[in-house]
Formats: sequence, structure tokens, C-alpha cells
Amino acid sequence: MGFLARRDVLLTVLLFLLALPAQHFEWFALLEDQANSFRHQMRIAYGDQKDLSISKDVVLVNVDEPFFKAYGSYPLRRTDIGAIISNIKELGAKVVAVDMLMDFPSSYNEDPTLAAALKDAGNTILVAQGQFEHGKFVKLNYPTKLLDEASVSGYTNISSNSALLTVLSRLKIHPDITKERHGWPFAVQAVAMYLGQQPKLENNVLSFGDLKVPLDHGNHLYIDFPPLPSGTRFLSQSAGISALEFLDISQLDEAEKEELGYWVKDKIVVVGDTSEVSHDWFDTPVGMVYGVEIIADTISSILKGAPLRAAGTPLAAAVTSVLMMLMILLAVAFSRPVFRAVGAVIILGGFVVAVTAVYVHAGLVLPLSYALAAGILSYVLIEYRAYMVERNQKKQISKTFGQYIPAELVKEMNESGQEVSVGGESREMTVLFSDVRGFTTISEGLSPQDLTTLMNAFLSPMTRVIQANRGTIDKYMGDAIMAFWGAPLRDENHAEHAVRAALAMGKTMDELSESFIARGWKPLKIGVGLNTGVMSVGNMGSDFRLAYTVMGDAVNLGSRLESLTKQYGIFTQISEYTLAQVPGLIAREVDLVKVKGKDQPVRTFEPLGFDGDVDQQTLDILARYTAALALYRAARFSEAKAEFQALSELEPNRMLYKIYLDRIAHYEAEPPPADWDGSYTAKEK
Repeated sequence: MGFLARRDVLLTVLLFLLALPAQHFEWFALLEDQANSFRHQMRIAYGDQKDLSISKDVVLVNVDEPFFKAYGSYPLRRTDIGAIISNIKELGAKVVAVDMLMDFPSSYNEDPTLAAALKDAGNTILVAQGQFEHGKFVKLNYPTKLLDEASVSGYTNISSNSALLTVLSRLKIHPDITKERHGWPFAVQAVAMYLGQQPKLENNVLSFGDLKVPLDHGNHLYIDFPPLPSGTRFLSQSAGISALEFLDISQLDEAEKEELGYWVKDKIVVVGDTSEVSHDWFDTPVGMVYGVEIIADTISSILKGAPLRAAGTPLAAAVTSVLMMLMILLAVAFSRPVFRAVGAVIILGGFVVAVTAVYVHAGLVLPLSYALAAGILSYVLIEYRAYMVERNQKKQISKTFGQYIPAELVKEMNESGQEVSVGGESREMTVLFSDVRGFTTISEGLSPQDLTTLMNAFLSPMTRVIQANRGTIDKYMGDAIMAFWGAPLRDENHAEHAVRAALAMGKTMDELSESFIARGWKPLKIGVGLNTGVMSVGNMGSDFRLAYTVMGDAVNLGSRLESLTKQYGIFTQISEYTLAQVPGLIAREVDLVKVKGKDQPVRTFEPLGFDGDVDQQTLDILARYTAALALYRAARFSEAKAEFQALSELEPNRMLYKIYLDRIAHYEAEPPPADWDGSYTAKEK
């Protein structure tokens, strides 16, 4: 009795009891749809391929990309739709179903011609549209009056069962809509016309004379989507034929007509748009599928008597609730955690395998996600006490190491269960260095209290900017900040996040300057350097103190780039390695420089912003500057000098132009060697 009286056991019973109404009313349709998608993929892979193929009584006629390329215009004219219908009917089609909504009159007065073609053809169906609001039926939008009088119509209403994700896998038949004029779904209407039987809906069974099609308790028909041949993406590529073949058959001889008629004779021919411009595609258990293909698959499923059938409610309840609940409780009664875990995995895994096998080989659809979710949650509840012990251990880790390493690393350690160890790993990352210019002079005029207040007012917003852009603060070195991206959590876009942080730091500094002046302080100016490369990252230090940091040549280069910002008179400088990993970044090349301690030159850049953020005037000046720099690198100094002088007159405060003018003056007096690569050797760190 002690085990059965436990709260976690009682909650387990409650969860499985809640699974009954949950699966009946489809509270979590998204999960069940995903489960069905998985099972259908298994059915396609391991089911009987003969049962999976689309019915031979239905064929697609596609208005696709090649059609419109040959046709020469978009959309398809209604007179030509009429010609296609007439020609398909002449070739022996039993039913022509046109999945093209025409609820507005033709702008070219083509409706009379199309209506005449529909009347002459006879067994035709046009698509109507079922209008719903908040899940409630409102009305049917029929084709235009003239077309509506010339042909039967059927409405489309395939919709997702989830409000979060559009996955189309079932056709719902609304009993109340069947009472409306032409109130049957498009696919149902097509089958009825093909069989010459009026459809009926009684007790969750859709019937066409002797053909009985079982539905689920909500009058849903599970669509048995067929597999696609290797190398094809859409059903229309393997089970369809281009409408171009039927646009004009007047020039065909009898043999050619007979050959073309093979495709459509005595069949339901579904005509629809499968061009990309239509955007008429939907997510299904077999991937993205065009709407007209879903209709063809639905027709095929009906004609085959619904190969996929929902299990009855009593059977579903027994399998998903009572049996599963008893098995889970039996497994978790073990005292050792490893036995409980193994037992739960075997039961839950076995349940998934069993219901999948039934789906694949018998076409029986048992609820999967609800019982699986109840089982998983039950296992979690019963493991709660062990989890509480583990949580207390994690708290101890946070308390012990949180003062030494970033909070992000503590979180990663807790999630992975890894222990702290001295050492590191090589990882491509981006590092940032920033430093206040002239800080010594600024600090000399402030009291210790004011200096502390100023530093907090500066470092706090800078830190917020870095962390808001997924950066990790490595350390504060007086007035300097060191940060990096890509660790402890991996970040595929580490370079972009670092650049965005640097740009945001510049904007924040402008805002801080105003507040500093208002408080009687001098505005601060900082330089920022970024570099991307492989660096060593990890817990480095001694047995007495650890620091989570980065080291390596790539880190040193980032520091050198920050130091050189003052020399160039710029706020931020990034390396060519960083720029290469930030698509859409507009940057001004600063120099080809050999930093202190390096023999190979590095191209450096000043980021200006991303595409769309930089004004045209700046882009024009940037283009002129880039051209001037190319002349300089080509040792065409007189031409480069003229360009830089012109730029300096446009922007007299930009130090970079003066730097290149000084260099040009030097090289004009002392020409560089013949093998000069255009680089500059920095004499300062």
C-alpha cells in the first residue's frame, strides 16, 4: 500500500486518465501529427509497396513551371482552361476535377466560353472554398454564378489540427456542411461522380453505395500519402502529365490521340497548379506537397477504402491508458534507478515499436503521443526524488565555482554533468578587446569614489551590450574589457554576434558621453579590436584558482588590433578573418599591417554597419576610398595622392586619409622595394 499511496504514483494514474480525453479531443494535435509523420515514413520504407501506390483511377494534369515557360504568360486564361477540359474529356476521361478557384468573374469575359466547355464535357467538378472562422463554418465560396451553373463543385477544407504548425494529414468531413448545396469536400465529390453514387455519412462511415470508408470519431479520413520514386520531389513528377499536352490536340492524328488518351481514359483527372509561383504547397507526413496532389492522394485513399483506419475508442483507451499505466508502474517499482530507467525505456520503446508496426503493416492508427507523453511524464515524476538530490548537487557546484567562472559555464556544467578541470580545447572563436584612451589622465582628476562610480557607469552598460549579443566576459583589466564568443556554449555565428556587439558599444558610448558631460565628467573614448581564429579555451590556472579564458596567437592579434585603433583614429578594428565570417557587413579596409611580433601582414577593417544600415553618401565615399587604396597598393602614388587629398577635403577629420598621404610622401622620397606587398609594419603593440 505504501507504493500505491505515494503522490508520484497517484499523479501517474491521473496522467494516464487525462490521456483519454486528451486524445479524444486532440488537445495536443501537433505532437500526434509529428508521431503520425514518423510512422508514415516507416510505412513508406517498410510497408507493402503495392498497397502504398496511388490508385490507377486518378491522374494529375499539372500546370507547372515548364508549362508556363512554354505558355508565355501567367495565369492560365479561362478560355484555355476550357480547351484543356474539353480535350481531356474528348480523350475519354470519366471525371475532370479542376482545382483552380474561380470565385471572381474573368477580367477578359472568358467565363461564357469556359462555362460552355464545362457543360459540353459533362462530368466536371470545380473547386469551391470552405470559409471558417475560429474553427466554425461560415459559408461556402462558390465559383462565379455562370460557372457554378455549368458544373458541380466541391469545397476544399483540409486544414492543420494544430495552431502552431501546419501539418496536413487528414480530411475532415463536416456533417453540417454536407447539407449545403455542393456541400461535400472536393475529393469526395470527385469519387461520387466517378462511381455514380451519392455519398452518405452515417456513424463515422462515409459510403458510396457498396464502397464503405471508415472515419475516426471526428469524421476524419487519414490520407495514405504514397511514396515518391527516387529522384522526385513531388507526386506530379511521377503520377502526372503536363497540361501542355492537352492545350491543343487538333493537330494530333488518331494514333497520337490514343497514346495521349492512355493517361486519362476512364479516370478521374485532377487539373491543378503545381508551379512555384502558386505557393500552393503544404507540409505533410511525406514532406512539402502541392494542394492538388493532396486532393489526388485523398481521392486515391477513398477509392482504396481508406488503407489507414483509426482504432476504435475502447481499443485505443485500453492500449494507451490501462495497459501502459500498469506496465510503467511495474517498471518503476524497482528500487535501483538503473533498473527503473531500463524498464521505462523498454516499455516506452516497445510501445512505440508496437504501434508503429501496426500502422505500417495493418494500417491501424493507434494514438501514440498521448500515451508516450503520459509515460515519460510519469517516469519523470517517479524520479523526482532522485532529481532533487541531483539538483542540490548542482546548487553546490554553482556555489563553489560560480565566483570563479562565468554563469554560462556553470549552466553548461550543470546540464552536461561535467567536472571542472584545468586545461582547454582548441575551438574557432572571436575575441574582443576594448580599452579607454587616455584613462590615466582622466583618473588623475577624480577622487577614488568618483573614479569607482565612473568605472561602474562605464563597465555596466558595456557588459550588458556584450552579454545581450551572446558574449562571455573574460575579465576586466582596469579600464579594459576582454570578451569572447563561441564558448562556453558553441555559437556558429560568433563573429557576427561579436561585430554587432562592437557596433552597439559605439552607439552606447555616444549615449554615455552625454550623461558623463551632464555629470561634469570628461567623455570617454574607447578603442575596440576583434579577431576570429582558433584559440585555446578552458579552465586555466592552478589548483588554487581557475579562470575560464582564451589564449593563443588569435587572441594576441585581437589585442594588437585594439591598440592600433588610436593610431588610425577609428573606434573599431576587425581582422580579415572576422570579416570573412560576417555576411552582409559593410566595412572600410584600414590597412595591410604586420602587427608587433608577426611577419605575415593582416588586412584590417573598420566595420560601418550591415546592408541597409549605411547611407548612400557613405557608400559612395567608401567606393572612392577603396579605389584610392588600390592605387596606393599598386605603387601609383601620384594618382593615389590626388584621390586621398580629395577625400581629405570631403572628410577633413578622418585621420586615415592623412596617414596614407604621409606614407605616400615618404614613398615618393624613398620608393619602396620592388617586391613591396603594400603592407605596413606597426612599430607599436
